[in-house]
Amino acid sequence: MNVLDLKEGNVFEYEGKLYTVKSVSHIVQQQRRGIVKVKAIEIETGKGAEFSLRSDVDVNLVILDERPLTYLYSDGELFYFMDNSNYDQFHLGLEIIGDKKFYLKENLEVIGLFYQGKIIDIKLPLTVDLKVIEAEPGFKGDTVTGGRKKVKLETGLIVQTPLFIEVGDIIKIDTRTGEYITRV
Repeated sequence: MNVLDLKEGNVFEYEGKLYTVKSVSHIVQQQRRGIVKVKAIEIETGKGAEFSLRSDVDVNLVILDERPLTYLYSDGELFYFMDNSNYDQFHLGLEIIGDKKFYLKENLEVIGLFYQGKIIDIKLPLTVDLKVIEAEPGFKGDTVTGGRKKVKLETGLIVQTPLFIEVGDIIKIDTRTGEYITRV
C-alpha cells in the first residue's frame, strides 16, 4: 500500500514496527516528488513518531482482528478488559489508552483490536453516558459565556454543558470529540 493512501486510525508496519496513524499530510514540492508527513504512535511503546516519507514509498497496512470486550477496572497504570466469549482477560497500559481513560467506566462494552493474538488497542463506542459529580452554579440570564458551564464527570473528564445540568445528572458524551450531546 502506498503511503499516500494512509488515513487516520490505520495501523501500518514500517521498518519492522507497528504504528497507528494520528495524522497524514501531503506536501507537494516544485519539480520534485511529494513528501508525506505521517504522525503516528508506535504500538509497542506508546511513543509518538513522525515520518517524512517520499510519496512513492510503500508501507504494509495491517488488518486487525476485532473482538467485543468489557472494561473491568484500572489500577492506575493498567486497564483490564475481559473477552465476552471466553472470559479471557487482557490489559493495556496508560500510554496506549491515553485520553480514552476519560470515557471508560466499569462494564462498558468496547472493541478490542488484536494483532497476532495480542491486544494492541481498543475502539470506544461513539457515545458514553457519564454521571456529573461537580458542576459550577448556573445563573439564569448568565449568557456572557453562551449559556454554558463546566462540569466534571465521574471519570475525571471536564466538559462544557448547558446551564441546567446539575450534580447527579447523567449526560451523553461523544467519545470522538469529548463534547456534551444531551442529558439522559
